[in-house]
Amino acid sequence: MLHRINNTLGRMMIAGDESSWDYGFMESIHEQVQNGRTLSPNQERHLQQIEGRWSDEALASRADFTNGWDDEKEQKFTIALRYYKKTGYYSNIVYKYYGGCGRTGIPTEKEYNKLVLNKYAAAVITNALSESKFPVGTTAIFRANAGYGRKNMPVVILQNCNDGSQVKSHAKGAKPIQVLMVGSAEPIWTEERYLKRAKKRK
Repeated sequence: MLHRINNTLGRMMIAGDESSWDYGFMESIHEQVQNGRTLSPNQERHLQQIEGRWSDEALASRADFTNGWDDEKEQKFTIALRYYKKTGYYSNIVYKYYGGCGRTGIPTEKEYNKLVLNKYAAAVITNALSESKFPVGTTAIFRANAGYGRKNMPVVILQNCNDGSQVKSHAKGAKPIQVLMVGSAEPIWTEERYLKRAKKRK
């Protein structure tokens, strides 16, 4: 039993996984077994699950995913990180790869799928990467649903956001866009769903 625990702990240490819940659990049962106490059925079940995540097959699969990391995965993962950093969800993954030092590291396939492939992140990524309906330099007007007394207020499109840095919502049409309201000196960020094309003067 102690050999099994030490083997998995060693693999986790080499991978730098010492801050995870799994590692803390393994250290705890290591001390328990070392002191001559047996594991409970529940602890044995957790041990088997963790061993599975650090088996030769699992490590090989993890290596394949890491070696296959490309610009597209990086772009989608970063957009999802920025979104969830604002919402507070998946904080354990977010701060592991997007903490105080900015974007670092390559996630596991499980972490990537959890953060990127859920329906909310998928909608956010679609919003961020979709082609804007309002090219930079063109004009538009606020819709009635824009709020703050902005209905029909004309704006000039200054910037489209494609990196997720300004994303706030997974709602359809929530692609961030920077505009300058006519008569104002301060640009603001809004979303495409609150704008419509200005009618051409005859």
